[in-house]
Amino acid sequence: MSINSKHAVIRFGLKESFKSLEKKPLKESTVMLFFSSNKKRFKKSTGLKCSLNSWDKERQRVKTSKGMVPNTHKANQLLNEIESFLVNEYFKMMEDGTLNLNDLKKRVGDRILGKTEFVDEKKDDLISFCEGILKLKKSSISITTQRSYSQAIRILRSYSENYSVKLSFDDIDMQFYRRFCKHMEGKNYSLNSIGKHVKNLKTFLNEALTMNITNNLIFKNKAFRVPKEEVVEIYLNEFELEQLAKTDLSNRPKLELARDIFFLIGCYTGQRVSDYNGLTRKNLKFINGHHIIEIKQAKTRRHGNVVHIPVTKGIKKILNKYGSNFPPKMCEPILRKNLKLAAKRAGFNKPINIQFTKGGKIESTVVPMYKLVKTHTARRSFCTNHYLKGKPLQQIMLFSGHKTEREFLKYVRVDKQQEIISVIESGFFQ
Repeated sequence: MSINSKHAVIRFGLKESFKSLEKKPLKESTVMLFFSSNKKRFKKSTGLKCSLNSWDKERQRVKTSKGMVPNTHKANQLLNEIESFLVNEYFKMMEDGTLNLNDLKKRVGDRILGKTEFVDEKKDDLISFCEGILKLKKSSISITTQRSYSQAIRILRSYSENYSVKLSFDDIDMQFYRRFCKHMEGKNYSLNSIGKHVKNLKTFLNEALTMNITNNLIFKNKAFRVPKEEVVEIYLNEFELEQLAKTDLSNRPKLELARDIFFLIGCYTGQRVSDYNGLTRKNLKFINGHHIIEIKQAKTRRHGNVVHIPVTKGIKKILNKYGSNFPPKMCEPILRKNLKLAAKRAGFNKPINIQFTKGGKIESTVVPMYKLVKTHTARRSFCTNHYLKGKPLQQIMLFSGHKTEREFLKYVRVDKQQEIISVIESGFFQ
């Protein structure tokens, strides 16, 4: 049974259903390995047994908390080894063009029975491992994350060529870290871009550690930090939002659509572009007589984060404009481009001073405001405008979906003077 897809999902679970095991939570059930690729799948017993009370559904491992069952760490180590073996065999067969489900199942079965050892000549090849993780996770991560991981892998390959070294996990030390950052500076990357790719690298290294492929912990050292700096990010106040809404864009349909998606959906709901760009009638619900938009947030979907936003007058107006529906989805690069053009047409030309680090040097420049309008400006505008109105943070977070005040406050774009005036006008001294 041939498999052509590069997408695969590996998970561990109990053989019997959770529903049946909930009646007997101490009953032991066989731990099963489930593998699927291109709508084809197999399952295999790991030979381990575990009760529902001792099974961590989120981590897909035996619980390691206080009062854990004997040999827990050995059991989890075996699951890690099985997963590592399967991942490496999968990558190897994909590269050789010999991927066959029955063959893969047999190899895994032999490994579980101890007939084969986990040996792979490529297991210490960092770049090959990163490429493999990207292939494995491709079906479960966003296109933006895929692109970010691919960029990080290209930079690792560029580093490898520049220093004439085949990177292994043992090569990752503080000297590598400093050279890696310097390499990106030499490519004229901004400090935040460097930080993004260091973060991606740490993600790959953490995967390797979890899968028992390496025991190198240097990336967890505080000195192996993710560089970052705060840069100018604007928000649109209510006057500016109204100005954008009233701008006649009827002769530029793409600009009009970008404005409607961003302004009337993004700024009114406070969601990320992955959530507000592409809503449909299925997202509209009636709850206790209230017209509500229900959104399962893409970034936190695996944690089950669902937000409910009321259909305001502004949102209702745009729904009516599109035949009781949301604006059609627009490709993100096109959305970003047309959003800036729409902001330019709205007259957002105020000069703004920006400062950032690029290529290891601090740069300063002045740009017109419209160039700083991004898809994420919608979420910042929602959070900042409600914050300035004196709304309780927990109530705003209920709609934005932020889990902590610390994360929420990163979106509030006000200077001290604005904040003081807002507090005074709220009646604080009355």
